[in-house]
Amino acid sequence: MSANGEVLSPVAAVPVLGDVVGFLDGAARQVGLPFAFRAFLELVVAGVFAYLLLRLVTARLLPWAGEALVLPVTMLTRGALVLLLLPDLGISCLVRRFGRTPPEFVYGYGAAVVAVVEAVEDLVRRGLPKLAFTRAMRPWLLIVLLAAGFLLWNNQNCVPGKAQCVSPVQIWVASFGTPQ
Repeated sequence: MSANGEVLSPVAAVPVLGDVVGFLDGAARQVGLPFAFRAFLELVVAGVFAYLLLRLVTARLLPWAGEALVLPVTMLTRGALVLLLLPDLGISCLVRRFGRTPPEFVYGYGAAVVAVVEAVEDLVRRGLPKLAFTRAMRPWLLIVLLAAGFLLWNNQNCVPGKAQCVSPVQIWVASFGTPQ
């Protein structure tokens, strides 16, 4: 809803984009465009903006992140390996202090930890660079992703346990019947 009580498009509640839509609505109202045309124009602008943002993320950000995050994540897995092997070291040192050999489960624990961490590291080393495939995503697939995201957003707006749920698009469509 705008400052004067007029219903904007359903994307007016989306952070950042809502501010752009509000500014666009104010400018279009000053020009004298009818409410239905303004609302349609705002949805088109929001769709184009969302498409361009998704295109930027898939063509630039994800491929870059796939390459840039390999080293930090593998360093993190190595740090986790050291931390997870500390109990093994502690038990082994304590048992050896008494002149005994550590129990078999200590060796099993260490071997399991090393196997799991190395599997995760291998997955990271092979999986993160695969994010570069997003660079080649077709425009129609991005549009399908945007449509699915819009449908999820429209349906996730309801509070659980509430008797009646009205989606943002239902409110927006109902506003066409009210005098603007």
